[in-house]
Amino acid sequence: MRRVEQNLREMERSREAYWLRYPGTSPVKLRWRALTVRHCFHVLPGESILELGAGSGLWTEHLAGVFRGENPITAAVFNDSLMEEASRKRLPGTRFVRVGDLAADLPVEGFDYVVGTAILCHDLYPQNLRVLHGLLKPGGQLLFFEPNYWNPQVFVKNVFRPLGRRLGQARCQVGMRKYRLMQIASHQGFTHIEVIPYDILHARTPRRLIPLVQSAAFVLEHAPLIRELCGTLYIWARKPGDEERRRPWVNLAVHGDLSDSVSVVVPCHNEAMNVPRLVGALLQLYGAYIHEIVVVNDNSTDRTAEVTRELMKTEPRVKLVDCDPPNGVGRALRRGYTVATGRYVFSMDSDFVQIVPEFRDLFGVIASGHDGVIGSRFSHESVLMNYPFLKIVCNRGFHLLVNLLLRVRVRDISNNLKLYRAEILKNLEIEERHFAANVETGLKPLLAGYDIREVPISWINRTIDMGDSSFRIAKIAPSYFLALLRIVWRTWRGRRGLVRVADVGGEALGDSGPADVHVAGGGVAVGRHFPETDRG
Repeated sequence: MRRVEQNLREMERSREAYWLRYPGTSPVKLRWRALTVRHCFHVLPGESILELGAGSGLWTEHLAGVFRGENPITAAVFNDSLMEEASRKRLPGTRFVRVGDLAADLPVEGFDYVVGTAILCHDLYPQNLRVLHGLLKPGGQLLFFEPNYWNPQVFVKNVFRPLGRRLGQARCQVGMRKYRLMQIASHQGFTHIEVIPYDILHARTPRRLIPLVQSAAFVLEHAPLIRELCGTLYIWARKPGDEERRRPWVNLAVHGDLSDSVSVVVPCHNEAMNVPRLVGALLQLYGAYIHEIVVVNDNSTDRTAEVTRELMKTEPRVKLVDCDPPNGVGRALRRGYTVATGRYVFSMDSDFVQIVPEFRDLFGVIASGHDGVIGSRFSHESVLMNYPFLKIVCNRGFHLLVNLLLRVRVRDISNNLKLYRAEILKNLEIEERHFAANVETGLKPLLAGYDIREVPISWINRTIDMGDSSFRIAKIAPSYFLALLRIVWRTWRGRRGLVRVADVGGEALGDSGPADVHVAGGGVAVGRHFPETDRG
């Protein structure tokens, strides 16, 4: 096993030199990867993280910042010189450890998560994965970012080994092949293995072009064939075990002003398998905030209504609203908003159960005084997991039209993950019967002048145990564009009439001018009263 540690020492040195060689792009790429760790794992405070091959702590700094010092990070270093440099850093919740033998120097089943970047890609990675399996707790997960063999630059370095070494590549370094890697990880005992091409940002990209490349990445990283040429693979896998038992289900309801104030509205069509999980997760993590959870049964043909009634027997905050035919998301949202009685309305889909820990960011925005917040799948700090390519193209084209036609700058107003002051949604005129109602709930409050912010969230495709989505892009896309054209026409004619409600101070909002946008902290704020120093 000593040769594995020798490989890790060599990998750590070459990787450190690589990050230092490109100071213009390295911080962006490292922060992007740290955020991906957070969004993939949905880490809860107190869960432990092992970073393999931390070096001088270049990536560790980003991890510590992203996790806000709430999670103990053990940063394993394999070189004495780098350990000396890392030990001078004072990062919250972080402990640098000089490791000579992985199996001997780190606790067995001691970590909830193991992460690393450009450290696993050596010729003994199967043995390395076996050791990492032993370091993870049952139900724990790993996430690594490693060079993609089929990226042209990586391919050339691997085929012409002397050229690779001349360019700083370690002797033991290899490019990683997706299907071979999945096979090896499975043999070492991992399950739920995802190996996905990632990162089109080249190290030599000029600083001024980085935002443009980041925006293009949403499309290119999911485009057939092109995605296979990305520079990196992210490798995500789980050790078998009881996930619920492992996780410390902590209280994330930390804002006292939001106590008993939030009505959650969930439109459901055949979501019997998801409703109990969503309700349970919301009450476990945000119970103090929850005034009620309104499950709107949109003419389901499964047991959605029966399952909800069972929940109502033990949890009085759960309410069921049955819709009359015909079904439609817009009609279900109207019904749910009408019966909601909380000071705030949190509108969401039932398959968002996987990202419930991320809702703390939305509650934080509301607690800071904003009128509303939208969970954005397309912020530069968001993460998309297996998002269908056609949906990305349609979504990005739609939002391009929104920004051009309405003189706003938004990234994802069509997502049904919105937390607003209740009067905004209660007085909103929803005309669309189906999914396009999400356009109205996103655009109309914005154009009426409300202070709405976008914050990054992850999007993860439904797993097999979550059922099928009823969203069909070919059937739904025309209604989205028709809804947009209707809103644009009314806006251009100066007849807003989009939200029938006055501001808190009594000022009518219907005749406000075009919305301005302000970007702060990775999110997008939209409204009327922001300074002109837009960093969009």
